[in-house]
Order: sequence, then structure tokens, then C-alpha cells
Amino acid sequence: MSGPWASLPEEISAARRELARALAGTGASTPGPPAARGRGASGDRPAVALVGAPGRGRRALAAALVDLDPAGLPADLDRLGPAEVDVPLLEELDLLLPRRSPSGDWTAGPASALLVVAGAGAPLDHDELDRLDVAAGAVQAVVFALAGTDAHRGWRTVLEADRDLVAERVPRLADAPWFPVAPGLAAAARGTGTDGEPLRRRAGLAPLQQHLHHLVARRRRMLDETNAVRAAVTALRSVGDAATAPDLRRRRATLESARTALRREHHVRWRSELAAARVAVVDDLGRRVRALATTHRDRIDRASRRDLARVEADLARDLETVAAAVVAALGERLRDLVVGTLAGLLPPAELAGLRIPAPAAAPAVPASAPRPADRMLVVAGATGGLGLSRLALLPLLAVPVAPVIGAALVPVSVGIGLGAAGWMARVRRRAADRAHARAWLAEALGQARTDLERVLSEALIVADREITLALDRALDEHGRWLDAELAAVAGQLTDPRHRDRTAVTARAEAVLDRVATALAAG
Repeated sequence: MSGPWASLPEEISAARRELARALAGTGASTPGPPAARGRGASGDRPAVALVGAPGRGRRALAAALVDLDPAGLPADLDRLGPAEVDVPLLEELDLLLPRRSPSGDWTAGPASALLVVAGAGAPLDHDELDRLDVAAGAVQAVVFALAGTDAHRGWRTVLEADRDLVAERVPRLADAPWFPVAPGLAAAARGTGTDGEPLRRRAGLAPLQQHLHHLVARRRRMLDETNAVRAAVTALRSVGDAATAPDLRRRRATLESARTALRREHHVRWRSELAAARVAVVDDLGRRVRALATTHRDRIDRASRRDLARVEADLARDLETVAAAVVAALGERLRDLVVGTLAGLLPPAELAGLRIPAPAAAPAVPASAPRPADRMLVVAGATGGLGLSRLALLPLLAVPVAPVIGAALVPVSVGIGLGAAGWMARVRRRAADRAHARAWLAEALGQARTDLERVLSEALIVADREITLALDRALDEHGRWLDAELAAVAGQLTDPRHRDRTAVTARAEAVLDRVATALAAG
């Protein structure tokens, strides 16, 4: 061997011997190479095991890889080799379809590598990630196939989500290769000769076939030895943790998880609840102002001149009542937020002493400018009054004695005209005063709402600052407690035997990392 593989066989063998000695010291047996266990007549042939959750398309993918009809595969088939079909992929390796173990875990059996089949319709679920985590503890080389890309247009989004999930759950597989494939297209292209070549290319099987052949066919012994090292590392970690009390390990994991998520979780929750409070208080203010506008418009429409003069004072009083109610509602909501956010972090006495200053809400009502006298109303009233007087005297013009009594009726006509003119002027003036009051009401309520929204926003900013500072202080104190707990747990896990096992697994992991780099480099 040359290049990155030159010294790996010796390093792998040395790591395996060291792991075997460490396991022997714990009284545990050393796991053998997975490919050496359960190998039947094809014992010298490398193999790839296809694993995945039910319904993900394992059998369809296996059939497509060797150009078979999936419906023609026996229900109990667990191995595809040269005895079943003569295809280039199977000339140097077998495909395995292992049955699920009684515990439900994925088993590689005698395989040298693992091909995990995921569905293109939805990301991997928690159960699949759990099975993957267990299977990856015994097999070094893992390849992923995303099956069903022809039936799901959003498969690229699913692929990115799967990559993130795998990287989070099994970090060493973060850079494992993924192959989008469509076994259904490959099945449709069977028997079509060159006409089916576009479908075969869209099926995406050729890159996966080439990768599996390149990965496994010429490196079976190396992969078997690497798998033995991987299984031994997993076994040593399990035995080592059990030997130093699993309760401590679980406690350490819990503390580390809590320390990582504590600040993010509390701050995200506080920000979301504060945003909800802001929306709720603005909605409450808008509802109250709209109700106030409706009430005062109705009063203006029915108001006399004396009532119109009291509109400004009445509105100012009602706005003060609305402002007090809105501020009280905000204060109650903020108190609930304080308790909900800090209840688990501060002692009751300190929590009770934490107060958010209440805002001073005094919405200013603009003064109603006096409406200037409209001389047109006078002219229009007089003209209208004279017209009414003429209409009143019109029937007398047909009387023969009208010229005689006309002079006597002139004062009556003038009186009727002046009275009608005054009445029409008052009616029109009142209508104008009401229109002026409605316009002023809209302006006053708009200004008052703006003032109240500003006051509420300032109160929320103050609350945000005060609660954030209190939350940070509480989280810092809690973080120091977690650090002390972690230090105590770490002290219990640093006995010499545990340190030796940790060093052995660290050296073995370094060798496995170099193997992964060499596999990626080809």
C-alpha cells in the first residue's frame, strides 16, 4: 500500500491489540471482526449490508442495484450474490438484507460496510437515529442512500435535514457520503435497452454502485480490522462507564446538556413571551380606543351645544381611565412573565423583591380650537328665511284684496323671514359644530393612542432590560453551580483505571479518524 494507507495496517493492528488488553483487564471479551461472524459459504467475499426503517425501500434499492425486479425477490432473501444474478457489482461483493434483531437494532452481520437507506419523503426520525447510533458503534464505513427522489420534489430539503440530524447524533458521520437515488425509475428502465438510459441516469444508481465497489471490493480485510477496532472502542467505553457507575455518566451528560442549553432556552423563552406581551397590550389598547371612539361619536351626533362644549373634558377623563386600565394590564402581564421566567432560578424572597417600575401614562388631549364664525351661514339663513316667508304669503296673492292688505302683512313677512333665518342658521351651525367635534375627536384619539403606545413601548424596553439583567445574573449563578457539579463528577471519574481506558480509546479513535480520512481520499 502507498499514500495514506501505507502505515494504517500496522496502526490498526496495534490499536486492536491495545484495546483487547484493556478489555481483558475489565473482564469483558473482545469482539471479533463483524465480517468474520456469521459468514457462510461466501466467507471470503466482502459484503455491504442495507439497513433502514420499514418502508424506506431497502429491497427496492437492493434490486435496483443489481438490475432485478423487486417483486421477484423471495420474501426471506437476505443475501444477493453471483448465484442470484450476474451483474458487475456482484462480481466482487455481496449485498445483504439483514433481518432486524429482536431488540429492533440494525445489524451489519458479516458485512464490511453499512448502506443506510433513508426516505426522501421525510427526515430521519428519532428511532432511526437511535438505530444508526448503535449500528455505527460496530461499523466504521457507513454510506447513506436517500431513496425515492423521483416521488418527492422536496427531497433536497430532506437531504439537508438528514445531514444535520446525523451530524448532531453521530458526529463522526457528519461527512459520510449521501447518494440520492430513485429505484422506481431504475425499475421502469429495466428491459428498455438504450431507450431507458435517460431514466437510468436520473435514477442515480451508477455513482452509488461505483462508490460501493471502490469502497469495499478491494479493502475487505482492512475494513474488517477497522470494524473490529470500532466495536472494541464501543465495548470499552461501555464497560468503562459501567465500571465507574453509570449514574455518574448519566449525571455528567445531564449536567453538560443543561449547561449548554440553559441560557439559550431561558433567553429564547423570555424573548418570545415578551413579544407576545407586546402584541397583546397593543391589541388591548387598540380595542379600547376604538370602543371609546364609537361611544363619543354617538354622543356627538346627539349632542346639544352645551353637550358639545363638554366633549373635550369627557374625552380626557375617559382616556385617563383607558390608560390606567391598559397600564394595569401590562403590569399584571409583566409580573406573570417575571415569575414564569425566574421562578426556577431565584429564591422566593429575591423573586418577590424584583419589581418592574410601572409607567406613568397620561395621554395628552389636544385642545379643541374654537371654530370661527361662518358668515355664509348667516347669509344662507337669511336667504332661506325670506324664501320661507314668501312661500307662507304666496296663497294671499290670489285674494282680490291682497293689494290692500299687502302693506299690513309686510311686518309679518319680515318677522317670519327673520325667525326662519335664525332657526336655519342655528341648525347649520350645530351641524358644523358636530362635524368639527368629530374631526377633533379623530385627531385627539390618534394622538392619544400614539402617546400611549410610546409609553407602553418604553415600559416594555425597561422590563426587557431589567428582566434580562436579572436573568443573566441568575443564569451565571446557576452556571457556577453546574460547573461545581461537573467538577465533582469529573473528580469521581478520574481514577487511574478510567484514565487508562480513556487514553486507549483516544488513541484508537485517532487511528479510526485517519482511516476515515484515507477512505474519503480514496
